[in-house]
Amino acid sequence: MASGELDPSSGVPLYRQIKDILRKEIAGGIADPQKPMTEEQLLSRFEVSRAPIRQALKELTDEGYVYRKQGKGTFPVTGARVHRPADIRPGALHQYLTESGLHPGSKVSGIERIEPPVRIRHRLGLDPHERLLHFTRLISVENEPLVEANVYIRAPEDFRPTVAELEDKGSAFELLERDYGITLDRAEHEAWATAADTDQAATFGVRAGSPLLVIETIFFTTGGLPAGWRSAVHQAEDFKYRFVTSR
Repeated sequence: MASGELDPSSGVPLYRQIKDILRKEIAGGIADPQKPMTEEQLLSRFEVSRAPIRQALKELTDEGYVYRKQGKGTFPVTGARVHRPADIRPGALHQYLTESGLHPGSKVSGIERIEPPVRIRHRLGLDPHERLLHFTRLISVENEPLVEANVYIRAPEDFRPTVAELEDKGSAFELLERDYGITLDRAEHEAWATAADTDQAATFGVRAGSPLLVIETIFFTTGGLPAGWRSAVHQAEDFKYRFVTSR
């Protein structure tokens, strides 16, 4: 089957196949940002009923891949390979990327149990000299670096995940939930722009001083206790973070 064609025998719902095809075209810069994706055009292209077309466009809109102009149609959003919705559960970015068909890779290094810096200790309300599990993780999408994360996790002393376990699961919190029943309830984020230092420039393959996006996160358990801290650095043009506020 050629790329961009539907496979009715695959067992994958048609709307999901259409969504994945369009998402890849948008992320790959193939879709023309000046040309609307109309229902009529997509009906002709995919030769399906209107329902899967509408469902695919709805999910692409919800996830930030397209936007709608009143009276003009639905247009691709360019400039970001990954659009992170606001409703991803805490600690589940790797799983979201996998389910989105982006084939993420994960490289973990520097696993150790240490006392965190004073600033992080204060943010988490830790006792003096409390030691946390610390490691770094580099997440890649389509073999290109997307996120470099510096992680501190409050976990039992006998929680000693291996590099292979952390890379396979994509989140230490999944292992904590599996082995200890510790679950996350919410996360608080702060985001800001920064300029790449020498090490970051080497990691992302950009010039020193290039713009980067930093998202600092504190994770909380279902009991409201701080469970960990993460600083995630992204290439600014590759990652779009969607926020939702309510009254």
